[in-house]
Order: sequence, then structure tokens, then C-alpha cells
Amino acid sequence: MATVTDWIKHLTTDVDGSAVGTQVQGAIYPGVGSEGILVLIAFVIWIGWHVISARQESEKLSKLARRRPGSNAWKSNVTDG
Repeated sequence: MATVTDWIKHLTTDVDGSAVGTQVQGAIYPGVGSEGILVLIAFVIWIGWHVISARQESEKLSKLARRRPGSNAWKSNVTDG
């Protein structure tokens, strides 16, 4: 396995060792080209999280509205658990 001591020299030097011709090209980190897909997946998860949390909150509020607590219900200080 080759070791790289100078990264700029490694990227600009040709495969055969000269400074002219076909330069070393390739991925410098794993997963090159998958950034767009990962952003799209993150966006879908983000929107899904908002939809799920909105449904849960509206369900909780509608449950509370069905109980129709009176204006003095807060005085009993009983939690619903």
C-alpha cells in the first residue's frame, strides 16, 4: 500500500510519476456523489417527522377538547398521566 506524504503533490502528479499527462483522479472520501440522495432522504425524514408530530399533537388536543374541562378545572391540579 502506498503512503502519501504530500497530498497536493499526490493529486497533481501523473500516474507514471511525471508532472504532465494523466493525473491521479478519484474519490478523496467514501460516498462521493451520494450527497444529493442523502439530502433528499434527510428532507423526507424531516417532513415526515413534522407530519407525525402534528398528527400526535392534534390528536392530543382533540382528546382534551372532547373532555370539555371547565374554567375552574385547573384548580383541582389533577394530571391526566
